[in-house]
Amino acid sequence: MESIINQDTLRQGPREKMRYGDVQVFDDLLPVDLYKRLLGTMPRIPWRFGWNTPSNPNHRYWHHEVGNGNKSNTQDVSDNVRRHPAKVFADYQDWLLGTLVPPDTKILRFYLNAHTFGTDGWPHTDTDREEELTTVLYLTSRWKPEWCGETVVFDDRKDIEAAVLPRPNRLLSFPSNRLHCPRPLSKAYEGMRVVLVVKLGSPTGKGSFFNGI
Repeated sequence: MESIINQDTLRQGPREKMRYGDVQVFDDLLPVDLYKRLLGTMPRIPWRFGWNTPSNPNHRYWHHEVGNGNKSNTQDVSDNVRRHPAKVFADYQDWLLGTLVPPDTKILRFYLNAHTFGTDGWPHTDTDREEELTTVLYLTSRWKPEWCGETVVFDDRKDIEAAVLPRPNRLLSFPSNRLHCPRPLSKAYEGMRVVLVVKLGSPTGKGSFFNGI
């Protein structure tokens, strides 16, 4: 069964830099102009503090909802994304659906999360179902290793299988039912670690997301 990710897109120049099983990392894949527009939108986002991971409700962080889906959602929310006042989100969605994945892929969730020093992530899954893929776009103009804040994905034994640092125009993808979390930020970092998360539903059946490129 073919991978859902369009191989022709990867042959245009950018390609994955790292791969750990079904965890994939792509650098500089998104068109530069679109990435810059997303970055430029971040200062105008009406962030709300208080979002949490249900498995650890006492640790809270920043969140902005775009698609108005939730973890159990199985319906496409792409129309909600198109209605958001910041049109750049619809443009990013169109890029995903028109370039990276088949156009009939479902958009199940679409949101922004942000962490600052002292706000912790927590191991969690984005779904209990198969056939769903989480994509994480890091929205930052620069990043240093000493700032920490990597995303870790765990294996079946709950050991770390992959650890991915934020980086400008870096896109991470993994099956949504994989245990993962954002690691805490160093005190040396004084900004917000922002990610744009889109959860996708396979249009073609079990396994089509995960068979490699």
